[in-house]
Amino acid sequence: MVKQRWDRWVWAGVFLWLFCFQPADACTLWGAVGASVQGGGALIAKNRDYAPDHFQELAVLRPAQGFQSLVLMAVGGEEPGVKAGVNEKGLVIVSATANQVPRAERDKAEQKKGLMRHLLSTCASVDEVLKNIDLFRRAAFYLIADRKEVAVIEVAPAMRRSVIRRDSGTLSHTNHYCAIDSQDIRQKAGASSTTRLGRIDELLKTHPQLYSIEDFFRFSSDQNAGPDNSVWRTGSDLTQRRTLATWIVAVPPAGSPQLYLKTADPGEPEQICRLSIAEAFRLKGGDRIPLTAALCSGPVP
Repeated sequence: MVKQRWDRWVWAGVFLWLFCFQPADACTLWGAVGASVQGGGALIAKNRDYAPDHFQELAVLRPAQGFQSLVLMAVGGEEPGVKAGVNEKGLVIVSATANQVPRAERDKAEQKKGLMRHLLSTCASVDEVLKNIDLFRRAAFYLIADRKEVAVIEVAPAMRRSVIRRDSGTLSHTNHYCAIDSQDIRQKAGASSTTRLGRIDELLKTHPQLYSIEDFFRFSSDQNAGPDNSVWRTGSDLTQRRTLATWIVAVPPAGSPQLYLKTADPGEPEQICRLSIAEAFRLKGGDRIPLTAALCSGPVP
């Protein structure tokens, strides 16, 4: 089974290469906090868009020192590693690529390797992450949250940074600069990025009630703008990026955060996992959590 899965991913990669496709990350991030959330606390969501050239895993990171975290990992492909995470203190971090900056230029930045892993293991709050803002050097976007606040970090070339923090209301981001002046950046904001940002903002602003994890799940499934520009992207053909995962974390004012994860790996059926973060940390017998495990069988929105 494993060999068959890898064969499919290898052939998908060859196909994309033959069509001169260069994968680039593109994600939709949004969150709500405080009086805007049912029961208080925070809700954080990421729809992860990428080329279908790899698979994803849900894993527990247990550093020798520091906090445990539950993360979504990309395995294989152009940019493997941690793509979203929540630690035992309730700190959530998700990221998105700054597509206005070419990858070669992004990669020139001398940023700490495994930055997201480092922050999840050493920081308990948004405030503690922001005390480490000098570590953010690679052009990218981050949405972070704890039990009391949410923040968006924009990082542009030359280590220009912007931070927007809120303890009530919503924040959202896609793949273009909104707070930092990008007039000196050669590439303009892409149509997909601007369309997705407009749509998620519309869904957030027109919602008549307090937000719940079920509401965020519905937002994540929205296909209002077609296969390539929607919040949930199916891709108009194999050369197009598409949504491979939805990651939603509800962080209550007290108690264990709850994760909702949906994956759509290439060549595989969609998988859904809903679990308590505390239960994931108590799991024994390995640090990888199959989405078919009994642990993932919480109620689905």
